[in-house]
Parts: sequence; structure tokens; C-alpha cells
Amino acid sequence: MQNFKKILFALIPLTYLFLLLFQKDLAMMGDLGRHLKLGEIVVKCLCVPQTNLFSYTHPSFPIINHEWLAEVIFYLTSSWFGLNGLLILKMVLVIITASLLYFVALKKSSLFWVTIFALLSTTIFSTRFHVLPELFSYLFMSGFIFLIERYKQSKRIYLLWLLPILELLWVNMHIYFIIGIGMYGLFFIEELFRSKRLDKRLLFIGTALISAMLLNPSFIQGALLPFMVFNNYGLSVEENGSPFSLFAPTSTNTNIAYTLILQVIVFELLIVLFTISLFSKKQWKDIFQTGSGLFAVGLGLKFIRSISVPGVLGFIPLAQGFTLLEQKIRKATNKYMVNTIKGAVILTVGIIIAIHAKGLFYYKILSFSFVPSSENAVSFIVQSGVHGPIFNNYRIGNYLIFGLYPEEKIFVDARPEAYPASFFDDYWRMMADEQFFNQQVKKYNINSVVFNVDDDPVKIRPFLLRLLNSKEWVPVYADGLVTILLRDNEKNKPVIEKYKISTK
Repeated sequence: MQNFKKILFALIPLTYLFLLLFQKDLAMMGDLGRHLKLGEIVVKCLCVPQTNLFSYTHPSFPIINHEWLAEVIFYLTSSWFGLNGLLILKMVLVIITASLLYFVALKKSSLFWVTIFALLSTTIFSTRFHVLPELFSYLFMSGFIFLIERYKQSKRIYLLWLLPILELLWVNMHIYFIIGIGMYGLFFIEELFRSKRLDKRLLFIGTALISAMLLNPSFIQGALLPFMVFNNYGLSVEENGSPFSLFAPTSTNTNIAYTLILQVIVFELLIVLFTISLFSKKQWKDIFQTGSGLFAVGLGLKFIRSISVPGVLGFIPLAQGFTLLEQKIRKATNKYMVNTIKGAVILTVGIIIAIHAKGLFYYKILSFSFVPSSENAVSFIVQSGVHGPIFNNYRIGNYLIFGLYPEEKIFVDARPEAYPASFFDDYWRMMADEQFFNQQVKKYNINSVVFNVDDDPVKIRPFLLRLLNSKEWVPVYADGLVTILLRDNEKNKPVIEKYKISTK
């Protein structure tokens, strides 16, 4: 009967998880195209590029390609199973991550609180349910938790020797690899306080973990990347802002932002609940779980892109903390009070899940597919014979790399660290200053302009309107997402005669 109850309760968060995994994937609008092309290059040349080879503006600029192994996996998956294979891979990675966490949580917490916080944590975890290298980071986080907790129960040291192997993979797949070192450090401190002595075996494993960070194509620079990545960052990226910036008057409330707004609210609710859970003294004894949760909350408060991390690292300490608090309340009061509190919790969580699910259906976000990117525009460029050099905005650069490289190189893509910081001052100035734009056109011999019209419309749309009213540029393609203009010259004459769009 008890096992049946566990299975029944597990179906609730599992059903919710499957629902959220069927959201339209935004990865093709973001970095996935570039990841696939880099994966292809690594496989074919058996090398990891160390310069910005996709751009004609700064082809020799040094880069640290810290995601090359994830990119290879993505490329091979798409080659063997098509792009839909990547969606299946995403589901597998997320389900394994969630399963490992759920298994550990059940060992440390009551079934009720595991179910409640599985639902809330999944809500914010799902902000990053996209085919991106960070999916591997969540898998490794859950792997670290699972192995460390199993060691704490069994004291089988071989379990911890698996951690350096995971770290070796992690450092070559995503920048969150530094979190693994922090997690092990918290565990090491907990063991030190518990046993009151230094276990040399744990120290050796910690040394192996740190050494594993060096085993990447950029060696020390790659290992230090999390501390250096913003040293050369000339572009302000919304994902790197605080989650509270989402509620600023300038924030755009689209159907995609609808879910993100709700998820940020749930994130803020979890911060409050996490703070409450810390009132249990026993919770502080679990330095590993509580410390990991505190770090995750801090990271989420710093970067909106990281509010998913508390969904992974905060789940177990939340469920554990409220299990302990419930035990204290039961001793201090009666069963009726406890049941009343639980009823209020169920009602609140039920409302949150219902609002989220309703929005997914109302805005038609659910689908086993990628959100369309620049596929049609790239097909037009290839079929019509449009050639560069291309002046493009930074976000569309990722898909242009996927669809056009090596035949065409791009002006910029969405990797601020892959260009000099000063370069982005020139990038924005080209859109605001007509004379400077004309100078850069001559400098780079720019022949076409390919822009995503929804990307930073306040700056981009006035620029495009100016070109549309110019005699030097001719629009040849527009689909509501992407606009393409060609320089009015002999080189482009055949394409312009065939595809020119009248603006009168």
C-alpha cells in the first residue's frame, strides 16, 4: 500500500514535468545553430577552435571554447536522428536529472513535501528546458548530489572517485563546472565537522577534482573561465540581469515572457520558503545540501538565466527543511493545525500549477518542435544568390553561422566574449550614426544587411527604416521576422531585379 501511494504521488510531478518538456523549444532562436556548427567542425577536424573563425570582423580573436564536448554530442545526435532527436535528448537529460533528485529527496524528506517542492522546483527549472549545453550541468549537479548522498549512507569511497570523472566531462561541456567544485567543498566541510578529523582520502579526491578542471583545451584559462568571462563583455545581455528587471516598465510582456514572469514569481516564493526552512537547527547540520541551496539562491538573484539552478540545488533542502518544520509543529500543536497548513499549501501550489498550465495552452506554447528562427531567410539567401559580407544583428548571427558557414561569414553573433568589448560600441553606433555606418560599409565592403526585426526593436527598427528610405539599399526579403536589404550595386543587380520589394 505504501509503495502504491509513492507511485501515485510521483505521477503528479512526473505528469507536470512531461507537460513542461513539451513546450516549444527556443534554442534555434538562440545559440543552438552555432553549437551545431562548432560540433561539426570539431568532429571533422578533430580539433577545438581557439579563435572566432565565424566572423570576418575579428576572425583571429582568441576564444575559450568551453562547451565543445556538448556541441559534439548535439551535432552527432542531429546527424543521426535529425533535429527532433535533440528534443528527445533534452527530455532524457531532464528526466534523468529529475529522477536522481527525486530519489535522494525521498530518502531525506516526507512524500508530501517532496511532491510539493517537486512541482514548484520544476516550475522554475523549466525556464531552461532548451537544447543548450547547460542541460548537462543540471545532470552533473544531480549526479554530484546522488553520489555524495549515497556515500554518506554507505561510506563506499569508490562513489566519490566517480566525481572527478564527471568533473572532467563537465569542464568541457558548460561553464557551470565550477559549481561541482563548490558542492564538493561544502561536502568536505560537512564531513570535517562531523568526524572532527581530516580524511586524507576525501582530500585526495578534492585534489583530483581540481586537477580535472585543467583537462580542457585551454588548460588554466579554461579552468578560470567562470571568474574571467565578464572581463571582456561589451554587450549587455538580458539573461545576465537580475530577475527583478523583468518587472521593469520597459520589459516586453510577450507570450514567452508570460511563463517567465510566473516562474520568477515562483522563484521569489521559493526564496521566502527557503528562508523559513532555515529556522530548523537540524537543517544547518546538512552543510552540503543547505549550502548548495543558499549558493543556488544567490546565483538566481544575480542572473535571471540562473533561476533554474535553485530548481535543482534548492529542491532537496526545501523538502528536507519543511519535513523537519512539520515535525516541530506536530510536537508544538495538534494534528488539525498541521492538516490546515498542508491544505493551504496544496491550494496555493494547485493555483500556481493551474495558472501555468492554462497559459501554456492559451498561448499555444506546447508543441514537440523548435520555435521558428531564420530558416526561411537563410533558404532565401542560399537560393537567390545573396552574398556577403553581411551586416547582421548579434542574435541572428547564430543561425546564419549554422546555415551559411563556411560559404559566408558573419559580422557578429551572440558571444560577447568572442569579440573585443569596444567592438560592440561600434556595432551600436553603426545603427545610430549614418555617417559612421557608411564608413564601416566601406571598411568591410558590406554587401547585405540581414536583421532580425524583433531583436532590440528600439534600436534596430529606426536603423532599418533609415535604410529603407535610402537610395543605396534595396529590400529584397521580409517575412515579419527577418528583413534583408542589398547594397544597390552591379554585384547585386540580378537579385535586386528579381526580388526587389517596393516600399512605396
